[in-house]
Amino acid sequence: MFKQFISNIPGADNYMIFSLLTFLTFFILVGIYLIWMDKKHLVEMEQMPFNEGNNLNENSK
Repeated sequence: MFKQFISNIPGADNYMIFSLLTFLTFFILVGIYLIWMDKKHLVEMEQMPFNEGNNLNENSK
């Protein structure tokens, strides 16, 4: 059914190729960003939910 729908649209192959390239480009860029990310920042963000609860308890005293 989907194949019949797509075959009726002129130039649909170009849209599919463009969307695939956009999808791949986005995830490749995110992967590169994660590899180059500062590891100290990553550890700090990882511990943030635990530290936030401690700060709320200290402020309420």
